[in-house]
Parts: sequence; structure tokens; C-alpha cells
Amino acid sequence: MSPISCAEIACLSDRGRIRLSRHWRTWFDEALSRNGWQVIDISLALVQEAYSLPGDFHRDPADRILVATARHLQLTLITADRKILDYPHVRTMW
Repeated sequence: MSPISCAEIACLSDRGRIRLSRHWRTWFDEALSRNGWQVIDISLALVQEAYSLPGDFHRDPADRILVATARHLQLTLITADRKILDYPHVRTMW
């Protein structure tokens, strides 16, 4: 799990775009614990990958880091974001 995912959930919750049963921070910490997810630090290598993505990808820094993380670690990115789902250079599902 990228720390960017926490930021995305916080923004969505604070803007009222998603409704959580508790504060986003508590919700996120409980989700990490319950699912056994590990948080992957955002390293220099991930930032470099994020701004070296092949092909045409949009400019959102958070999405670039999420995609770079999945590519760098050969993971499948779970998302509903159509721009990411349509990007052919990363494995996705939803």
C-alpha cells in the first residue's frame, strides 16, 4: 500500500466524496491492520519511475506515484480510476 492511498482517502473523506464509518485516519489504520497490508515508502527510485513512465499518462502526481509503485514492485494496482485502468503499462483490476 502506498502512503499516497492514505492521502487520497483523506482528501475524498474531507471533501465529502466518500463517507467512512469513522475518521479517515482511524479507518485507514484499521484497514491496514485488518488486511495485513504493508505500507511501501515513497523512495527516490519511485519518484524517478513516476516521472519516467512510458507512453502517454496524465500529470496527477499521486496517480503517477501509485502507478510507479505498482510497476516498480510488479504489483497489480486496484483502482476505479479510468485513466489508470486504460493505461497499458501497469497491471490493474477493479
